[in-house]
Amino acid sequence: MQKKQIKINLFDGVSINDAIKQIQEYNRNLKRKTQILIDKLAEKGLEVVQTTMESVPAEEKGSYNTEIINNSRGDIIGAAIRLTGDKVLFIEFSAGITYGTPKGGYPLDSGKQYGVGTYPGQVHAEDPRGWWYIDEQGNKHHSYGNRAYMPMYHAELEILSQVSNIAKEVFGR
Repeated sequence: MQKKQIKINLFDGVSINDAIKQIQEYNRNLKRKTQILIDKLAEKGLEVVQTTMESVPAEEKGSYNTEIINNSRGDIIGAAIRLTGDKVLFIEFSAGITYGTPKGGYPLDSGKQYGVGTYPGQVHAEDPRGWWYIDEQGNKHHSYGNRAYMPMYHAELEILSQVSNIAKEVFGR
């Protein structure tokens, strides 16, 4: 936002009231533009998550949904994007010896605890022959695991790469 200069005569009540009105308007404008910034950044992140999820093969995808957190008025209250579903940990961090991310190999600290052999109850993560599983329809499938598509990681990178440009666009008006 452009620098706002408010001139005031401290001995004039009308001038003081005018300055108060200008400050209140500036505050409303700042809140509005901050909301626009948050909305635009969340949209960028959500676009990346949705595009990445479109590239995940159906058999690896499972069921999932994306969600942006809104307040009671419908305003986005943060750049929080949730990806939930029955296979999202595998999609973000991978699984199995062939594609699995080595434990601690995820590029962000938030994922350092995940990697090959860390899924609770797994017994075949490091089996070079892979494993068989039965899907919801009762069909048998062989797998060596799945690669990490990292939709949340890529969304974060996109948001970080866009924040400066979008802030300039929004606040430069």
